[in-house]
Amino acid sequence: MRTAIVKICGKEYIACFSTRVLMALEEREGDSTKGLQRILSENKVSDLFWLLAQMIDAGDRYAKLEGLDNPGKLALDDLIDLIGVDEYEGVFRAVTETVKAGNTPNVEVKPAKNGKATQGA
Repeated sequence: MRTAIVKICGKEYIACFSTRVLMALEEREGDSTKGLQRILSENKVSDLFWLLAQMIDAGDRYAKLEGLDNPGKLALDDLIDLIGVDEYEGVFRAVTETVKAGNTPNVEVKPAKNGKATQGA
């Protein structure tokens, strides 16, 4: 799972680029890949904050399932009120880096025990 730590008002929140985020993108944009490319290339503050809210929600869910410390989640309205313009660069850099890392496959496949490795058709 690709995660990042986003510091907001002195608290460190886990942000996660997960399947949940991709599904939210697909629902909102119609196509998750094109929607993500659009959001990252246009740099519209409203879209970036929406994506950040999705990733913080996913990060909180991930933290609970994995037993990790996390201060909770923040709603979109909370993020809008808590993050100042002077903090955009750091916050959005974390989002962008996590998203880009999340698009890089990181899957290891091993043959089953006593299984034969065969060439796929």
